[in-house]
Amino acid sequence: MNNIFKILPITLAIVFVASNLSASEASDKEVIEQGQTWSLIKKSNRLSPHNSKVLYFFSTDAYNTYQARRFNDWNEFSITDGRNLVRLNKGDRIKIIQSKHHNRIFEVELLDGFTKNRKYFVIKEDLISDYALMEVANES
Repeated sequence: MNNIFKILPITLAIVFVASNLSASEASDKEVIEQGQTWSLIKKSNRLSPHNSKVLYFFSTDAYNTYQARRFNDWNEFSITDGRNLVRLNKGDRIKIIQSKHHNRIFEVELLDGFTKNRKYFVIKEDLISDYALMEVANES
């Protein structure tokens, strides 16, 4: 009986670590490369300030928002002016230009909407959860 109490914490720790590793591997499987086109699949309305997905004018605003989410410290990190955001509609497409801030933020070009053909920034987690990679047509 005493052996069970010694083995139980070790077993629980192994299960916990293994589940965290598999969860992090699942999020890293999505390969984001330069030139890919992604389409917004989540519900979003450009005219609604509360129900819209956004792109950032500045990479530092996107990174500060990422840091605020990560550390749950909204007073310290996230000071983003709402005028420095571009709100999107469902179906809007973006093209990946390059990565910034150790692949946590991506510079993108907006391909649809009133402000198309301009460069903005998106947080990687938002890109993976709110967008879908569009199929690349084979060029022969």
